[in-house]
Amino acid sequence: MAMCSQKEKINVILIFFICNIIKIGGILRLDENKNVNQCQRCKILTDSFGHWLDKTSRGKFEGGDVAWEESKLKSYSRSEIRLVEIQEGLCSELKRYQDHCYSLAEETESVLEKWWFLNDPQSMDLYSWLCINTLQYCCPVHHFGAQCTSCPLDEKKLICSGHGKCDGDGTREGNGTCLCEKGYTGTHCDNCVKNFFKLNTSCEPCHIACNECSGHGINACKECSEGWQMNSKICVDVNECSDPSICRHNEYCVNKQGSYSCRLCDMSCKTCDGEGLLNCTSCESDSVLWSGKCVNDSLKSAILQNTFKRIALYSGLLIIAFFVLRHSRTVSMIIVAIIAVYVYFSEKTSDINMLNVLINLYLS
Repeated sequence: MAMCSQKEKINVILIFFICNIIKIGGILRLDENKNVNQCQRCKILTDSFGHWLDKTSRGKFEGGDVAWEESKLKSYSRSEIRLVEIQEGLCSELKRYQDHCYSLAEETESVLEKWWFLNDPQSMDLYSWLCINTLQYCCPVHHFGAQCTSCPLDEKKLICSGHGKCDGDGTREGNGTCLCEKGYTGTHCDNCVKNFFKLNTSCEPCHIACNECSGHGINACKECSEGWQMNSKICVDVNECSDPSICRHNEYCVNKQGSYSCRLCDMSCKTCDGEGLLNCTSCESDSVLWSGKCVNDSLKSAILQNTFKRIALYSGLLIIAFFVLRHSRTVSMIIVAIIAVYVYFSEKTSDINMLNVLINLYLS
């Protein structure tokens, strides 16, 4: 019974997991559907058709009435058999937007056949014939809107000065206004936004400290960004952490360029001025502050015990060096040097070194 119950639980978990995967997949598909317009659907279909046209370029008759095909003097390159092979594979290679492709392929099956059997099908590519002229879902490049109006040009006959694109370009949508690249603005994207500056025909970003500038570097600021202030014509970072009340009592402040962040103190601290358990500035009532660390009675006892053990060890090592000194001054000096190095690294890696323990114990 226990084993059955365990299996049932596992099955329920698996079903729940699978349902969630299906649900997430459905949500992603819905998002995908929202982002595809009619022109994009048509482009996806014609690209897939082109893919299968290449895939079947060396195909041979593999069924059907071959004699009938030959009697009509039709080559395989534009035969009905090849068209069927293309239609069978159409859209199957896609990893995205496959549903869009399948639905449009079904809607336009007879239209595609009409293009396929044109007297001179090579005179016009499928995309232009189907998407632009027949279905009228798209426009030629650099045209937009229901009437495929030409995108506006600037004085140099460039679209958006070469720094943006025409809204609706290539589709039956949009209003033809310039959608500028980052840093550019204006009717023809020929001006710079506030935190960029003009360099020849390009807009370059100002220094991070500048909200407005005349050139490269922090010395070219006309106006400082938030978190910076002008000092002797240079924008200097404001140290928000100089205000002790900027963070909550159990947080410490970290200054950044143009900003700051408040981070939680270690759990052992009541207040602190940095990361970890060695940067406490005050402790709860059951602990005392020792060299930036909050120490309760049990921890205090452990620290003292460990410290006295180290003192005993160091003393023993020095006694050994003293006895060696009676026989060889050189060897003794080498041993003392080794002991000094050992003591240095031992104390450096301790949470609270021996000197601080003694100061906290007897002088605080």
